[in-house]
Amino acid sequence: MNPQHLLALLGRYNTDAVVEAALRHYGVRNRPAVEIDPDDADGPVVETQSWVKNSRAGIEFGFDDEAAWIGLDKTEFGKRPMVLTQIYMYGQHDGVRPYQEPLPLGLQLSDDRLIVRKKLAVLEPTRHSHVRDTWDTPDFRITVSYARGDQCIAFVLCMLREPPLPPLRYALAPAPPVDSLLQLLDRPLGDSTVQQAFFPLGLQNQLDEIRESSQADLRIPYGLMLYFADPSLRKPGRVEDFVLSAMMFLQERELDGRGWPGDLPYGIAFDDSPEMVARKVGRPPDAQHDQDFTGVATWHEPILTLRVVYSTMDNRAYRVSAVAPGFRGA
Repeated sequence: MNPQHLLALLGRYNTDAVVEAALRHYGVRNRPAVEIDPDDADGPVVETQSWVKNSRAGIEFGFDDEAAWIGLDKTEFGKRPMVLTQIYMYGQHDGVRPYQEPLPLGLQLSDDRLIVRKKLAVLEPTRHSHVRDTWDTPDFRITVSYARGDQCIAFVLCMLREPPLPPLRYALAPAPPVDSLLQLLDRPLGDSTVQQAFFPLGLQNQLDEIRESSQADLRIPYGLMLYFADPSLRKPGRVEDFVLSAMMFLQERELDGRGWPGDLPYGIAFDDSPEMVARKVGRPPDAQHDQDFTGVATWHEPILTLRVVYSTMDNRAYRVSAVAPGFRGA
């Protein structure tokens, strides 16, 4: 199939005749469907993504439930078609045969990393790199993963960028500057400065939860998790004495939350690549671990430990945590 025609399918429904024709063209036998709770045949939907592929053809299609994709309430999941949001074309990759048809943007499976970057030089201002390389076109994001020491392509992934969540129907109290929040680490919940900073964000409604779990869940609407530690040897201690041990700021949709609306430590942005984060901190991380889909970088500073969780697929930070010295944190 012509790669332009293939990528033009992104954003179409699984019920669209041209999507069905493409699945037949590539010999894909199964069809996308949301996953329903096996203990409740009428719901709820427990998985809104679905993957179908033909390993012999070296291609895989990823679909998202439309309601989840556009950010509707969970009660709407499973009531709409699924949207084609991702297409993998495999090269040197375990368990699949190489894709035999033309790749997008003139790429070839035999291209090494340097050649791929040269071919996509027109997109260079959008490149985010780490283990893999990622670029943005006007219509989709393309990720290239490499094999054999960056000497050939392991896979090409073309995917839609997630749309923003629907706007809230109410106004939010402004997020305090992050520098002022970092000064609150290791202070007790009963401290007036802690209350002045976080009570307008809804912390006063989380006191029972803090007493039970040592956490305050402000993911909705602030994309924020707060962690506390009980310094008392008695169980339970007074909740006012619990000290703020860590705070975690979330990108929109991460952990089913809204995005943190304020600034981040060291001027980090959620769109930053791991390399950009390190440049903003001013030095390489003290520890860094990459997995197939995510990575974690950690810096131990005198006043805090900074931990950044990022995607190794599109090379963007999506959780930033600040932890008080002496605590393990989030």
